[in-house]
Order: sequence, then structure tokens, then C-alpha cells
Amino acid sequence: MEDQKTSAHDQKLSEKRAEQQKKSSEPSPTEKREMVMNGATLKCPYAQGPGELKVTSNDINLQDQPFATVGDGNNMVNLQFKGTCGHPKWPARKMSPPPCMSVIKLTPWQNPGTTNIQEQTVLVKESYINCDPEFNSASPSPIPKAESIKSEIQNSNAPKILDAYFVKWTTEKGAAVEKEEEVFNKKLGKKVTVKKKVDTNKITAEKISERGLSYQVALVVETEGLTGKKIKVKVKSGKNKVLSDVNTEVGLIDLKEIEKITDASKYAGIKAKTEFEVEVDNLANDSTIENASQFKNKAVVKLMLNQRADDLSFNLAKLIAASPDKEASVYIEVTSDEPKVEYLGKQGSGSLKNTFLNEGGQYFKIKYFEQPWIVKAREEQELGISEATHCSKIVDEYHAINRQNKPKACADTGNSSWCASFVGWCLNKSGYSAQLDPGAYSYGEEKTRYRQGFKKNPTDKKGLEKEEFDDPVWGKLIAGNKPLLGSICVLSNKHHVSMAVGKSSDGKTIYYLGGNQGNKVCVGSYSDRTSSMYPTEYTQKTEDDELPIYYTKNEKLSY
Repeated sequence: MEDQKTSAHDQKLSEKRAEQQKKSSEPSPTEKREMVMNGATLKCPYAQGPGELKVTSNDINLQDQPFATVGDGNNMVNLQFKGTCGHPKWPARKMSPPPCMSVIKLTPWQNPGTTNIQEQTVLVKESYINCDPEFNSASPSPIPKAESIKSEIQNSNAPKILDAYFVKWTTEKGAAVEKEEEVFNKKLGKKVTVKKKVDTNKITAEKISERGLSYQVALVVETEGLTGKKIKVKVKSGKNKVLSDVNTEVGLIDLKEIEKITDASKYAGIKAKTEFEVEVDNLANDSTIENASQFKNKAVVKLMLNQRADDLSFNLAKLIAASPDKEASVYIEVTSDEPKVEYLGKQGSGSLKNTFLNEGGQYFKIKYFEQPWIVKAREEQELGISEATHCSKIVDEYHAINRQNKPKACADTGNSSWCASFVGWCLNKSGYSAQLDPGAYSYGEEKTRYRQGFKKNPTDKKGLEKEEFDDPVWGKLIAGNKPLLGSICVLSNKHHVSMAVGKSSDGKTIYYLGGNQGNKVCVGSYSDRTSSMYPTEYTQKTEDDELPIYYTKNEKLSY
């Protein structure tokens, strides 16, 4: 039996030798393009370096050299790359780049030659093969070495949605640039081209994972092959029901709608939207942005994490404050009407992998940053407190918080101002120290105000002969009297006190929430800030340094 096997093997070897002898005597094929042999160099746009083509079969030879054919496309067996895969789908999935050899996934070779070797079509220099990287289980096999010539591996040309995320958006003055434009020259009676200096802005976009309610963000979608095309974006609720049901849209303010407003009284009428349409390269083509090239292949939507433009949406703030994690988790859904778009996100609606920021529970978080005394003031604002409707509450609760000289009215008398009483009431009811004095200017002092004749403690039998500020310390001054979020500010030549909650888009106007503002509790603007303070128990946070931007009529209020 062994002799029969050996004889059969020898017979096959003889046939092989005869076949090779015949091929060696044949003329070279009339292929006009350069054919590819074992060891050919491969190029991939996402590989760290060139790869090498390994021919699997030792039988497909031409003049004793192993040549590559369309059969050499078996994942990592035939295409050998060192290093990691730089395809954008890995960062889009929040993954580190994996080794190339673990994710090669190929389609059949395209643009092969016209020559056949042993019934296999050869590869030529112009041949290419598409790769859609995914983890695979192919294993390599030993391949003989040979000289190398060039070939290429190319990736799919299908348009792609690569990633979507939120950034903190800051703008600074850029360098002026020259821009050509046509103007009519009256003297010449025709249009002429002139050069003008155009001011630019420089944009910094810092990727973030959380942001405060009512603050601004930019939503960035990274794409490939979609220049000038429009995409649609939605922000949806994440793992818990907070701002809306899980996986349903969250309404937000589109800053593009604000830019359209020319009458400031219309800001209050802007409605939140649940879908945003934006063109890819909308900023890359903006000549007023100095670093516009950084936004190539990106679509950018600027949003206000709020449902009104002129003030904080307190209804949303209450939902966030009542949630177990004190935050609202959201993610992004992106769609395009273009055909054959490849989405590199997580499974979304239907069969599309078009959701982002929800991989492994890594949602974007919307938080509520205002301090407890501001929350208390917001509750009173929501009640609609005014002198006309709540005079008894102003007298019986706000004024009653004071130690002495308690005003007995809420309007139309010289002893009826209630701005300081309101601030003291909000601080006291939220567990913080306050002046507890009806005088607004007292909130510009760190130590407690005592008036003439008031006993500071039971052992002080004589009492004060004059007004003084003494221990305990109720508050601490903020450096430079900066109006930080929730800071208690003395205003209007020391005749009014209120609490900072926002600013105008140019930062020149500060908005304050307080009482006795136009005879009610509301947000308004005032001049002449002389001090800014926090209660002594409060530890200043990084988030306090930035006030949200509100869009309003900017009317000055009376006190």
C-alpha cells in the first residue's frame, strides 16, 4: 500500500515538472500592464506603513515565479500589514486602534489584468481591493519570498458619517485678511475688483462630555465624501427618562434662529427644535473664520442647552435636580438622505448604525449648575411674585427674615424696598448665611451689619451707639468684584442688591435675578456693580466662572 502511494506521488511530481517545463518554454503573456508577483508592496490610507502581498499558491507560477491572482484576497493570509489600523471607526466607537492583522476584511479584487495563469486572472499594478475593517479570525500560512513591485489596496469610496460629539465653543479675534470683491465705480461707470481687509475670528472647539443647562455648545458631525450635502441631527434622551422619554428627542434652541432676530423683543418667542438640518463644510467655507480649514468635512450645529432664549428653562432644571444622578444623559442621532451612506456609530433606528455618544453608556451629560439660593429665587419667580399679587408674602416672609428695622410695606412708601429682604430670605431658606438686614448696601460688606441700639448678643446690655460691621463674617468678596454665577451683587450706586445669573452675548451686560425688580421677582439688568460676594459656607466651583448667555430686550429695571 505504501509503495502504491509513493508511486502515485512520484507520478504527480513528474506531471508537475513536465507542466512547468512547458510553461517555461512558452512566450510571456501579452499583458500590457505590469503584473504583480509575490511580495508586492501594498498601500492602505489607514495603515501605519506599506504592507506586503503574499501569494498563497506555489502552483500559480510564470517562469518559476509565483504571481498574484484574484484568488489572493483572503483577509490576513494574503495581505500583511504591521502596526495598527487608523480607520476612523475605532475612535468613533471609543476604541483604541487594533492591530491591522486582526481586522482586515476584504471584498473581491477589482480591476484585474486580462491574463490567466492556470485559470486564475492575474493582478496588475492598477488592481485594488476594498477593506471594511472588522475583527476576523483568519490565520496566516507560510509563503515563499520574492521580489516586490507596487500594487494598491484601497478603501471603500462610499460616503461616511464617522463621528458626532459636543464641543465647548470659544471665539477670539483672528488676523485680518484681504478679500476681493466687485464694487461699482461711478467714475469708470463699471464694476471693478477691489481688495478689502476683512476681520476674522479664530474658533477653539474643545471636546466635552458635560455642560450646564442653558449654556451653549456646538454639535460636530465628522463625515467623509459628503461635502456640501445636508445631514439631519437629533439629540435624544439616554439611559434614564429625565428631559424626555428614553430614546426620544430633546428640544433645544438652535442658535441659527437667534441670529435671524433683528427685533430684540422677538427673542422670547423662539421655540426649541427637535431636529436640526445642517450642511457639511458649513464653517469650512466661511471666510470670516481664520481657522476654517479645521472644519473641513464637518457639519457644525450651534445649540443652547435650553428651551428658551431669554432665561433659564426652570422646568428642565427641576427635572434634572430631581433625577437620581442629578443629570440628564443624551446622545446624538445623525441621518443623511444621500444613497449608500456608511454609518460608523452604534445601532440606531432601523438598520442604521447612526447613533453616537451612547457606546457603553458613555452619554453626554446636561447638568444644572445654579446654587441652592438661586433655586429658591427661581421658585419664587415661577410663582409670579409681585407687589400687586403677593404683598402680604413680601411683608410676612421676606421682610420678617430681618433682625430689626423690618419694613412693614411692599410698595409706595419710603420703607418698602424689599430687594435685600428677598436676597436674605433666599440665602436663609437654603441654609446659608446672610446679612438679614433690609439695607441693600450691607451686602457689600463681609462682616455682619449691626444698627444703632441693636444687641449683638444677650450679654451686650448697652447695645450699639452707632452702626457697625462686626463678627460673625457672613460672606466673602470675589476678587475683582466679578459677577460669577449666583454671586450676590450690590448695584445701582448701592441702592439695590441682586444675584448674577447670565450675561449678554457680547459680555457687556450682566443679568440679575432678584426681588423688587420692576416691582416683582424677575431677571433684569442694572448698572454700577460695586461688589460681588458668596456666602461664607459656599466653596466656589470651576463652573461658577462662566455665566450663560441670554438673549433678551436688555431693558433696565427699576428697584
